[in-house]
Amino acid sequence: MPRLGGFADFNPEKDIPSLNGKVVLITGGTAGLGKQSVQALAKHAPQHIYFTGRNQKAADIVINDIKAESPGVELTFLEMDFSSLESVKAGINKFAHDRLDILMCNAGVMAVPPAVSKDGFEVHFAINHLAHAMIIHQLLPVLSKTAEAPNSDVRVICLTSEGWKGHPSGGVLYDKVRTEKGGMPVWLYRYG
Repeated sequence: MPRLGGFADFNPEKDIPSLNGKVVLITGGTAGLGKQSVQALAKHAPQHIYFTGRNQKAADIVINDIKAESPGVELTFLEMDFSSLESVKAGINKFAHDRLDILMCNAGVMAVPPAVSKDGFEVHFAINHLAHAMIIHQLLPVLSKTAEAPNSDVRVICLTSEGWKGHPSGGVLYDKVRTEKGGMPVWLYRYG
């Protein structure tokens, strides 16, 4: 078994099993690892893939690319601005299936200029944590229902970078999550 943080001999083409009948939601699916995840999972015939992002034009490119390679996969773009919990909730309310087998929380930012979200939280904390916490909370009933079905294999996957290691030694600085003061190492603390 590979050690955590190491590299494994993993080939998505052969090591990802059939996803036939499964419903997937991937955040941050219009670029980077999120886009790569949408593309990789689409090759394994899921029933439906939802993916989030801020940009409809970027989403259209993802959809067109995947439809060219995997025409049988249904795709739905859920437009969301993760710096606004209202936008996240509105996007999740468009999730229309009664099952969810895989929730991949991938969207995130790092080292962005000091700012607060539309809800008044430090932007790293809002985008990387609060938005995903809301998505998980909103979708927990459908995840739980899916998990009760025979032969189900429900997964919630949260991705991050090594940046979490930059966290303050005492943990989250809750008294600072509503400030935009930045600079190094403050942004790293907030990212972590």
